[in-house]
Amino acid sequence: MTLRPASNLACPMDDLPLDVSGSAWRCARGHSFDVAQEGYCNLLLVQQKASRDPGDSKAMVAARHRFLEAGHFAPIADRLYFQALGALAEHQGASPCVLDAGCGEGYYLARFADLAEKHGQPPDIALAGMDVSKWAVKAAAKRGLAATFVVGSNKHPPFLPGSVDLILSVFGFPHWEGFARVLAGGGHVLLADPGPEHLAQLREVIYPTVRASPPPSLDAAGKAGFALAAEETLLFSIDLEGQQAIQDLLLMTPHGARVPQERRGAIAALERLTVTIDVTFRLVAKRAA
Repeated sequence: MTLRPASNLACPMDDLPLDVSGSAWRCARGHSFDVAQEGYCNLLLVQQKASRDPGDSKAMVAARHRFLEAGHFAPIADRLYFQALGALAEHQGASPCVLDAGCGEGYYLARFADLAEKHGQPPDIALAGMDVSKWAVKAAAKRGLAATFVVGSNKHPPFLPGSVDLILSVFGFPHWEGFARVLAGGGHVLLADPGPEHLAQLREVIYPTVRASPPPSLDAAGKAGFALAAEETLLFSIDLEGQQAIQDLLLMTPHGARVPQERRGAIAALERLTVTIDVTFRLVAKRAA
């Protein structure tokens, strides 16, 4: 089987195709974007940023890397691969393109590549990872995968229209109009979102009241021309030993920034925590125009 970096990048300034020229990506109008030493390209324009340094911080990326590399979320990554394989079975082209939108530090795409090589499926595939955080993309690019990594946003994915066959969104923030633009006809988005019981025990330590919330609504997806094709739940538990693992989990989630001051002591005193992992996988298909 063949894993290769995706080559379907689009110039964020004029949407023209980008081609590699030396150590930069360039379009026909002369816009040029340097490839960083780590191997990624920053295609996020200043006017597309919500802040000076959007997305996950360097510390959050480091925490996520430590936590994920410990294997705590390996069942999620494995299920993601097999779900993706089913979606790609419907692909009619010779070489599908898979984009991890909100790729973080690259764990899920790396696991996807490992399993693809192990099982020999899909036989030929182009890989890309995108995140709004430059720190995340820098870490992902350092993995040395046969993949193209870019800094970019889900609202303005810097890929050619209709050139992506499957978008992975793991605990991400999908922008359905942006996804619809770059997805090919018959393309899919594979979502992995927190279910009602996800991290329940951690949330109980943080908040006085914990609610079991359903996965995010797909109303916006329907308005953008998508339809739910399949859904399933993955439920398991993990045992965290020591403060490092607990603090890493806290820091890599949105809950880390919401911890009330009076609860920080209780969290710092924890040396062991069993946590429920509840993930809803939904395969969403782009409807024919």
